[in-house]
Amino acid sequence: MTLELTIDHIGAGGDGVANEGGQTYYVPFTAPGDRITATPAEARGKGQAATLNDILSPGPDRISPACRHFGTCGGCALQHLSPEFTADWKRQKVHESLSMAGITEAEILPTLTSPPGSRRRVEFIAAKRKKGVMIGFHLRRSHQIFDVGDCPLLAPGLLALVKPLRAMLPSVLPRNSTAKVMATVTNNGPDLVITADTDLDLEKREILAAFTAENGLSRLSWRQDATAPAEVVSARLPADISLAGVDVTLPPGGFLQASADGEQTLASFATEALSGAGHIVDLFAGVGSFTFPLAKAARVHAVEGDAELASGLQAAANRAIRPITTETRDLFHRPLLAEELNGYDGLLFDPPRAGAKAQAEEIAKSTLPTVVAISCNPVTFARDVALLIDGGYSLGPVRPVDQFLWSPHIEMAAVLRRQ
Repeated sequence: MTLELTIDHIGAGGDGVANEGGQTYYVPFTAPGDRITATPAEARGKGQAATLNDILSPGPDRISPACRHFGTCGGCALQHLSPEFTADWKRQKVHESLSMAGITEAEILPTLTSPPGSRRRVEFIAAKRKKGVMIGFHLRRSHQIFDVGDCPLLAPGLLALVKPLRAMLPSVLPRNSTAKVMATVTNNGPDLVITADTDLDLEKREILAAFTAENGLSRLSWRQDATAPAEVVSARLPADISLAGVDVTLPPGGFLQASADGEQTLASFATEALSGAGHIVDLFAGVGSFTFPLAKAARVHAVEGDAELASGLQAAANRAIRPITTETRDLFHRPLLAEELNGYDGLLFDPPRAGAKAQAEEIAKSTLPTVVAISCNPVTFARDVALLIDGGYSLGPVRPVDQFLWSPHIEMAAVLRRQ
């Protein structure tokens, strides 16, 4: 069965949405105004997925994709949409989430987008088969692996590792096994963490050490599963990143903002919003992406649930003689209470996608004059901001930041001030 459809808009997941005969269809790789033919597929929510067959006439926002693998590789969803449309669509996602939380008067600034080739952290999927190792990304909605060749999204140094990894991994992986390879750009070369369910003998360790040296890696670590601590197999130079002029050593696999450009945009927003504050608390501080910029003009207390991240942050602050203290604390189960927060005159929180509901409830009870909220999830961002507004804060400008180029994801930052 083939349908002729006209795409009305782009849904939250990045698929085009069409309505025909009382049925809603979700069609990937389509643009508003596209007239297409499509084949219906599985049910999805209250509608039905469909597979794009042909574009009879393109909509005004359709462009040629930047990558020859687009549509096959599952890494990107929006390369066929103009940058202007995508930026406005992501801004609208933030607006819709705030509106659903009852926040209808928000000032949402234009989206700032990181450029191609700026993604500095990536996880490749590798699989060893009879004829060798495939390495790349999962095909869209599939467990099959697309053997990547080009990727305009990634920093060149990360893409350059694909061929050497494809040649080296057959020597360390057993037949019919899979691995994940987390690669991060650092000052001293890429940092790799390989996750694979196999033991390393002396020969394999020597192969990995040689790979580290030959490919200019800063460090290579190994773990047998995602919950196990990573063992450093070879370290050539410190896996450092620079944050506001301070070199910070990343723990293996430690979280880092997706692009240096996006990180700088968010840090600039935060430092401007909190200018004038003398003592700031930075919650969910991670490696210190915002701690160190804020510490240029204020004392900062950084709170982080991961002890290794907090320890690395403190060590870097001590070496650079920055006015920073740290605390290891699970803010989901033991948020800072209002009484503790009242000792500060500024706060920043940047939680994972689940948001910070318990912490936001305590902030709402506090007397903190200025709060900066940063999030990578518009829904939990809106929920947490609504809690602060209910507690007496007014919402200032909201800045969408697109570090996740050609994907449906969006990051955002907002400043709230106590009325």
